[in-house]
Amino acid sequence: MKKLSITLCAALAALTALPAFAADAQPTGTIVTANGRATGTLRWKNSAKEYSLTNARGMTVTFPADDVVRVEVNRPAALDAAIKRVRAGGSGVASAIPTLEEIAKDYSHLTYDREATRWLADAYLQQGNASKAVSACEAVIRDDAEAAYMGPMAVLYWRALTKDGKASKLSLLLDKAIASGDAEAAAAALVARGNAVMERGTARANCEEALRDGYLRVILLYANPESEAYPEALYMGAKAFDGMGQGARANALRDKLKQECASSAWARK
Repeated sequence: MKKLSITLCAALAALTALPAFAADAQPTGTIVTANGRATGTLRWKNSAKEYSLTNARGMTVTFPADDVVRVEVNRPAALDAAIKRVRAGGSGVASAIPTLEEIAKDYSHLTYDREATRWLADAYLQQGNASKAVSACEAVIRDDAEAAYMGPMAVLYWRALTKDGKASKLSLLLDKAIASGDAEAAAAALVARGNAVMERGTARANCEEALRDGYLRVILLYANPESEAYPEALYMGAKAFDGMGQGARANALRDKLKQECASSAWARK
């Protein structure tokens, strides 16, 4: 262990003595260990479970993942513009996909792979390609199982599984999210559960199940207007009450949505 610390110190000293390296379309940032920090071009080597860092003079040093305290990755320059195109929808979605695919690949295990994949899955779903959305998410999940039921990417993964008819896989992941103890993950999972039921159709039995096992649980237990799940639960809950022919209850939820979540996109639908 002492020999490893000396080696790391020497490597960090050599790297930090040089100017930071910047290359277009390549992940850059800083690796922090107990012995110091170094900045340069980054790459994750999955087979070896280690980070590779190259500085301006072309010197490359590897850092085993267990020795890294944290990795501070610079945000990809093209990411925000690609996200904006996906948010806007329409013809711009197709042009965003290559950029998001490249970022998801190049930033594997480097912070922004999850965010890029979350929007890539959204783009694929907008194009009606649920199977591609599932595959994109599972490329991240292979190296990070928790991403399947925690975090923003998980919500898109669940939506893709719903659209792709993978009900049994979805159910297991929703159970994990609800049992995780994380309020945000649990609320999102309950909404996804309700949505999966409503995908089967708007028959009265489906509407009752979606309300009972999904939307109403969020409305009663996770009433956070700042969350993404709560306004969606109100909106979808109103639709479910409509399906049951209970217009008064549906309108009560719509009023609640407009009063408590006025800034939400769900309130403007």
